[in-house]
Amino acid sequence: MASPIRDDLEAAPEALLEGAYCAKLEDFYSPGSRDLIGRFLTNFTESLVITPTELVFSAKYQKRLSDTGRIMMNAVDKIATLQAKTRGESAAQRLRDLNALISAGMKKAWDDDKDKPPPAVTPESFSAYCAGLKGSPAENNYAANRALTEILFSHKVWKDKIAVLVKMFALTKGKDENRHVEQVLSECLKSDPALDQMLGLCETLEERCNDLADLWKGEWKQRDTAHPVVETIAAMISDGSAPNCKASVEYSLLRTLASKMPLRSAEPEIEIFALFDLFKRMWIGTTLIGGGKALISLERRQARHLNKEGVTDLLRERKVVADRYAFLMQLSTVAVGQGNRAMLKTFIEHYFGDKDFIPRVVAGQEPPVPKLQTLTGIHRTIKASWLPDGDKVAFAAQVEAAQTQLLKNSRLFEQIDKKGGGPAQKVLTLLDLSRKGTFIDGGNMDAVRQILNGYLRDGGFLTDYLGTASGEERDRKMLLLTKTLASIGIMV
Repeated sequence: MASPIRDDLEAAPEALLEGAYCAKLEDFYSPGSRDLIGRFLTNFTESLVITPTELVFSAKYQKRLSDTGRIMMNAVDKIATLQAKTRGESAAQRLRDLNALISAGMKKAWDDDKDKPPPAVTPESFSAYCAGLKGSPAENNYAANRALTEILFSHKVWKDKIAVLVKMFALTKGKDENRHVEQVLSECLKSDPALDQMLGLCETLEERCNDLADLWKGEWKQRDTAHPVVETIAAMISDGSAPNCKASVEYSLLRTLASKMPLRSAEPEIEIFALFDLFKRMWIGTTLIGGGKALISLERRQARHLNKEGVTDLLRERKVVADRYAFLMQLSTVAVGQGNRAMLKTFIEHYFGDKDFIPRVVAGQEPPVPKLQTLTGIHRTIKASWLPDGDKVAFAAQVEAAQTQLLKNSRLFEQIDKKGGGPAQKVLTLLDLSRKGTFIDGGNMDAVRQILNGYLRDGGFLTDYLGTASGEERDRKMLLLTKTLASIGIMV
């Protein structure tokens, strides 16, 4: 039995629309019914390299299904239970009704196969055959799909089947029968083995997700490892002529996300950031591919690592306390979903609630400049974070105070002043540190500006800075100095 994945079971009620609820024989052939068959008989259809449409319209495939024992019985039982629950019906009665309907459908397929075998139609003659059909719309649809299924019967490899369908899509463009071709093609794009053959085997789950996202967004870039017709399919999705194919790509992306395999790596830190990278890629404007389901799936995946034990272990790997704060705030910038943010907020509150925050952060024998830069990075992350405004102000003030204390302890400004060299060298040293994000823009940066202004007012500064430069070289150096000073708020 093909056991549907949990995501299918959770999504099933949403899929059980009127088109998927079979009350009469005609409903058995609807796209919604075929979609449901694809969800609950995946292993069977994949084993035969067929789509749900081919199963529904082929007596030969239905006999294979009937001969497999309990596969069909188990699938029908699950579907009946879900449909009865959704509609508030008796599950036992729904099961009886479905079994009677399926029996009638199979009998019709077998009788038709015996009395009216499918016509010998080629991809090139399919449109002409459909144009000659004289029955009701339902009868014509049934006949067209039988003919299409017969065309595909000889293609036992996904890539060959898809290539034929893409060819037929072009041949039927603008005609009513085009929708039948597109429907079957969209069913192919829900198959993982088919995607492997079309897109190429992927080394990581992230590669498959990126490919599917690119297809959905119309940003596919053809490569040598992909089948040539993928470029055509991408164009069909992009120009809006294959809406079912686009929906199938979205479905395959969601199913891929529901996999238990790591996206990029089994290493928690790598995986956390990989999930956020994918989250960003899945946006187009204000639309997230897969909507709420995709957000939930990404959040759940991150939550495997963004939990109390996982975050604690990641923080312990950082031996320098300031680095722990920096990494914690970095995690906050890549957390997907409110649940993961709420979990991280408990860590942030705990860390910044430490009464010995400043002594712990500034302690240690590490060089002062890298630690100063780390504190500046933490401050910027806090200011740009999703934390409440009150927390932002309080936490940012703590970090600024810690940097002030570190500057005092390290006597950085005094060390620069005592170093050899004239005022120009001291100015350039402070400007270089400022450009590298060493000082928090606030009281500490104000102190740097005050020191710089003192050196700039030194009577020997220009002579020291310009040296023997003259003409264009002198103008270039002055322009560079002016721009650099202006970038940190000093106008000369």
